[in-house]
Amino acid sequence: MIWNKARECMSRDELAVLQGKRLVELVGYMYHNAGYYKKKMRNLGLEPGDIRGIEDLEKLPFTTREDLIDAYPLGVFAMSNSKIIRYHASDHSTGYAGMETMAGYTQNDIDVWKECMARSVSMAGLGEGDVIQIAYNYGLCTDGISAHYGAEKVGAAVIPAADCRPTALIALMRRMQATGVISTSSYLMHVAQMVEHRGLKNSLQLKAAICGGEPWTENTREKIQDKLGIKAYDIFGLNELTGLGVACECERQRGMHIQEDFFLAEIVNTNTLLVLPGGARGELVFTTLQKEGIPLIRYRTMSITKINYEKCECGRTMARMDRLDYGTDDILQIRGNSVSVSQIEAALSGLPGIEASYIICIRKEHHLDVVDVFMEDFRMNETLMSGCGTDVKRQVADAVRNVIGVEPNVYYAESEKIKAFRGSSNEGSEMYVGRKVSIVDGRKY
Repeated sequence: MIWNKARECMSRDELAVLQGKRLVELVGYMYHNAGYYKKKMRNLGLEPGDIRGIEDLEKLPFTTREDLIDAYPLGVFAMSNSKIIRYHASDHSTGYAGMETMAGYTQNDIDVWKECMARSVSMAGLGEGDVIQIAYNYGLCTDGISAHYGAEKVGAAVIPAADCRPTALIALMRRMQATGVISTSSYLMHVAQMVEHRGLKNSLQLKAAICGGEPWTENTREKIQDKLGIKAYDIFGLNELTGLGVACECERQRGMHIQEDFFLAEIVNTNTLLVLPGGARGELVFTTLQKEGIPLIRYRTMSITKINYEKCECGRTMARMDRLDYGTDDILQIRGNSVSVSQIEAALSGLPGIEASYIICIRKEHHLDVVDVFMEDFRMNETLMSGCGTDVKRQVADAVRNVIGVEPNVYYAESEKIKAFRGSSNEGSEMYVGRKVSIVDGRKY
């Protein structure tokens, strides 16, 4: 289903004209209202009149998360507090110097956000008459409320299911005949494992799932789809840009369509910051063409992907971006070696016959990094009773050691301990939490 054919299927030439017009308006707006950005432009000898269309985009300076932290609070907001009707923030893990990155929203920003999420929910084939469970938290971060916005705007009934245990979510899913679910992939994998283990797949009415808020692999997607008998769609968003809905997959599942009438995307070389041609992999950069509260020009996401500008078979002309590699945020330092979280994900997801949740904790012991892996095997009691517990732990240890080069300690942990680790912060330790293949929901704790 296509929510807004006039926009999502407009020609590339029409889109370029619209983007150019909005970019010119944005630059003037930011120059006169955002102090930190006016200073950046003046340092480059730029004035608003120098920008006449998207062909001038490369003249403009980049914006980084550090810029937002340095300018916070007064220099960040382009609107007076009286115009801001909502504040959100990233969690502590994505901030700098112990600060969250704040975002303010005007009513127009909220309306744009709702439109983007309505398009995303429609891409998953969900709409009026559907019943959608929202399994994100509703808090400072934007994921829960953005999913709620989209589901309501398309006319679906919403079940706010934040903090639901998987068993409770499944019970609600069956009782209310839910047809859609929006959550992290790690949580949905846990739900899918329970559904399979209890033989409940055929009792569900599910049609689709939308998963975002953390990195996930194609292998994870395939397992979720197989266990639940549905399609699972990838979605992207950043608190700094807006919540979820900046980009989402359609039924073809061949990249996430970027809402280009609201977000102008570029791919640049991370080292030179030169713009790369379509199809090349590089750092993803966004310009928010319609945001009022905290508009951003050429915002560096520090994530790596590529963009495909060819028209999709679904009929949409909006460009599609691949899954993200999370750049420096994806790298752990263990005994002087750089290790990718994604590599650990892939190693754990490839273990045959093991359905588990994991915590990886890196701590100091006698000035050396020590790695502890806490695992909650979905069939832990069966595993222990069968005498295979030691063998399973050995497989996990070998998989992690082959990636990080350090022999980890592996422990069985109950689900309550997994949950406790998520909410704790041990000084001197870095913890990476995940279910099956998502370590720390993609972020540091």
